[in-house]
Amino acid sequence: MKAGPKAKVDDTPLPFRPRSTGSKRFASFAEKFIKVPKGTNAKKALRLRDWQLDLIGSVEDAEVMPRTAGWMLPRGQGKSTLVAAYGLYRFFTDGEGSVVAVVAVDERQAGIVFNIARRMVELDDELSARVQVFKDRLYWPTTDSYFHCLPASPASLEGLDYTLAILDEAGVANRDAYEVLTLAQGKRERSTLVCIGTPGPKVNDQVLADLRNYAAEHPEDKSLVWREFSAAGFEDHPVDCRHCWELANPALDDFLHRDALVALLPPKTREATFRRARLCQFATDTDGAFLPAGVWEGLSTGVGVPDGTEVVIALDGSFSDDTTAVLVAAVGAEPHVDKVKVWQRPANDESYRVPVAEVEQTIRDSCRRWKVLEIVADPFRWTRTLQILESENLPVVEFPHSPARLTAATTDLFSAATNARLTHSGDRTLAEHVAAAVIVEDARGIRLSKASRSRSARKIDLAACLVMAHSRATWRATHKKRSKTRSFAA
Repeated sequence: MKAGPKAKVDDTPLPFRPRSTGSKRFASFAEKFIKVPKGTNAKKALRLRDWQLDLIGSVEDAEVMPRTAGWMLPRGQGKSTLVAAYGLYRFFTDGEGSVVAVVAVDERQAGIVFNIARRMVELDDELSARVQVFKDRLYWPTTDSYFHCLPASPASLEGLDYTLAILDEAGVANRDAYEVLTLAQGKRERSTLVCIGTPGPKVNDQVLADLRNYAAEHPEDKSLVWREFSAAGFEDHPVDCRHCWELANPALDDFLHRDALVALLPPKTREATFRRARLCQFATDTDGAFLPAGVWEGLSTGVGVPDGTEVVIALDGSFSDDTTAVLVAAVGAEPHVDKVKVWQRPANDESYRVPVAEVEQTIRDSCRRWKVLEIVADPFRWTRTLQILESENLPVVEFPHSPARLTAATTDLFSAATNARLTHSGDRTLAEHVAAAVIVEDARGIRLSKASRSRSARKIDLAACLVMAHSRATWRATHKKRSKTRSFAA
């Protein structure tokens, strides 16, 4: 593969002259030039299924190419591979100055699609000989064509002039970004915006749902086409209904394995999440509770963490209005957790401030009681405390509350709790904080939150500690300590 602006490329036309047109022409291109980059049939020619060709055909086989296409399908159907292949097809066949943009909810998701496309080019000699590769785009100097992958931020999309734009994860996409993309059309005779994704948590505020509703209400508008694979209309069926699974998942028993769906059935995942992700139903959580009823109670052992145990200490700190909490988790594949201490503002005491020195001393005392491998906390507003503890040679590890980190840690904690891979002491305050936590889900991922932002809302700080402590305790169980640890003598 040619990298960089000065790399020489093959400037001859791509040897592709099929007699077929429309979706069949795309199928010929895929079979000749595109190899499966990973997984089932890796490095073999990409042979498209009929349902995949139906999606492509909604655009390519139309009498007049639509300006907008909406494709709704569950997770696990290989949509990233399909859009990467279709993007490359348009990149190589749309002629002079073609521009293909795959727009994803964030840089990480955009990178997934880009790396698939890059690998597809790399695996074929004809394609790789003609393309220069940059960090976030492919460039074909002979036709001055670009293949971009961009995050769905309006500022990054202004001025874009594309032949094909693909808005990935349209169920949680930024509406402003969608409008920038759709309003960019009109400069070219042939340009299409494809919005593809799975229903998001906000039923009444998502691009995908609006496109679906408009297509149903205006079938005469040929500028928009809609295709979906879903079990919509069968929300009254149980989540393990095989009819619904087969209706919604065209890749089932092909490259989507049935046992994976069985393994994810509620209560291992929340019912509304399963229905959205696996059945493409527009479902909402009834109460947003983090754990199903009875799960937390069933994990109680009635005993704390024994002295001298290898542990992780988690701190969730505040300044005045909220609660500060410290929690301990025994290091292991199935951690055992307990409350250390909680500081909470007394009612109607506006002058209250968290006793920072007392919090720091509690952490030092914990280091005397247990063998502490990590003291983990979000450094926001507590940087000075973490610096002091670290200066005392205590094993401080920062846990910034970034969306990607919290999504992974929260998902892992939910899975551990619902599959009984976690135990706790039965502490009442810890149970109250876990019960008060709800899930917030948006374009950035999922995280724990309060049901209300009012001062009187039930507290969740120990639950926030639990997310961090579980993540680090399970990680520590499989990774050797590289930095120094310190336990104080009694």
